[in-house]
Amino acid sequence: MSFPTKFYDDAAKKAAAGSHVLWFTGVQCQRKEKFLAFLTSFTQGITSTWNTEPVYGRVDPIATFQGNQRTISISWDVPAGSLEDAKGNLSRFGNLTKLVYPSYTQSGTPKAENFNALTLGKPPLIRIKYANLISGPNNAGLLGYIGNLNWSPVLDMGVLQDSANIYPKVVNLSLDFTVLHEEVVGWDKSSFRAAKFPFGGK
Repeated sequence: MSFPTKFYDDAAKKAAAGSHVLWFTGVQCQRKEKFLAFLTSFTQGITSTWNTEPVYGRVDPIATFQGNQRTISISWDVPAGSLEDAKGNLSRFGNLTKLVYPSYTQSGTPKAENFNALTLGKPPLIRIKYANLISGPNNAGLLGYIGNLNWSPVLDMGVLQDSANIYPKVVNLSLDFTVLHEEVVGWDKSSFRAAKFPFGGK
């Protein structure tokens, strides 16, 4: 199904024509999927890990810095203005779901006993891009992995039906994303090494 292009709401028209689109790229397969970003929540967090060691006679423990972990949680609504849009939305979510599964390779030769055995080839790393708010170096998407991916139809909005198949009119999608840093992020004397961190863009 094609990406929706016909919208009757001015906000939706501007979103589709501009950069208000969530892009997903599966690194292991180079497949892409995109959604109009009718965001309902957007949270970015940085968790610092420190190793603390209590010392006799000191009020404070000795703290040694270990590292930072950056996470992003987003949720967005995907509305459908027609049965065709609803089918396309369901297909797009199916494609996104496939991106969180790894790639496998076959081991052995056709004559070997383990020919049908599968070996993990590549992990399901993903790049996510949303304008400058979710953007990495060189205006590319952020590299990382999805921990939780949720699909929730808004049943109060009703469904569309085609024969025995049903398609929700509105679906809420949400995910938790852990970012893998691709550049050295930190200070070099008086300047910060990653100039556009954490928000990229041109």
